[in-house]
Amino acid sequence: MRQDIERLLEIAARTRPYASFFEWPDKEQKELGVVEELINELKTREGWNLGNLRPHRPDPPDCVCKSEDGKTVAIEVSEVVCESAASRNARGEKVYRVWQPGELSEAISARLTEKDKKTFHGGPFDSIVVCLFTDEPALTHEVASRELASQLFGPLRQVSAAFLLFSYDPGTRTYPFIRLALAA
Repeated sequence: MRQDIERLLEIAARTRPYASFFEWPDKEQKELGVVEELINELKTREGWNLGNLRPHRPDPPDCVCKSEDGKTVAIEVSEVVCESAASRNARGEKVYRVWQPGELSEAISARLTEKDKKTFHGGPFDSIVVCLFTDEPALTHEVASRELASQLFGPLRQVSAAFLLFSYDPGTRTYPFIRLALAA
């Protein structure tokens, strides 16, 4: 029991103070946790059933799962966070990022382009999904939805779908997400 408490205290001490909702003790657990929440929301809101989720090594992709028709889906995960604000908070400053119009679109475009250029190990994959996630305090689902409503990303060579997942919203009891529009 004492070892468990000490382990929890150690984990808490390493958790970053800024945009930390999705933080886990290690990267693999963090990626799996984020993707599990996206999969649950996709099933509930869009009827998209994905199962048999597991980490994939070598990375990339971060995770692999199966669609209900048996197709193999690769999932790449990336966080949308202001690195400067996270770093400053880690040093004890109490700051947060105010995202200006267009900055979210730029950040998403850069991450999607980066993910699309990767060499995915262990394929072929029937589809490659990018799961972006955020817990930025000033970046709400509503604000992001307005900015991204008319935004088209790409063209992308490998990525077939992309989503932006937000931390848990107690008001709706969901993890809100936005399906990002990709150029054909």
